[in-house]
Amino acid sequence: MKNAKSPLIGGQFIQEWDRKWVKVPGGLKHHHRHLRDSVGLYRLRLNGRDVALGTGTDKKGGLAKRLSDFRRPSPSGRNYHTGRLIYDHLDQLDVEVLITGGRHEPEIARQLKTPMIRRHRPAWTAPNAPFMRKG
Repeated sequence: MKNAKSPLIGGQFIQEWDRKWVKVPGGLKHHHRHLRDSVGLYRLRLNGRDVALGTGTDKKGGLAKRLSDFRRPSPSGRNYHTGRLIYDHLDQLDVEVLITGGRHEPEIARQLKTPMIRRHRPAWTAPNAPFMRKG
């Protein structure tokens, strides 16, 4: 019989990591300097529904850089379908982050991304997004 629990990632089960999401006041309306030295996952919600989930693992800006990419004038954060949807809804999105480590510790966040996408099934993030599904 298979164990119903997920495998350990960074010493914790997915269910344990999932209890650690923290709401980011002001969402994407502001730059969040306090997240510059933190890496992890971000989750964007629209009207209480998960719409996007990804990682912020840049060594020179962590989660703060990834979140600010969505609103800066250059298209770097929106040169793909989900990024354009995020940009179109910037001021309507609630943001939560799951900090997994410091800026030099991106591996846990990268390992958590796919299991968290499977768990939360955000509407705009592949493989859940309708435009990405085959068949």
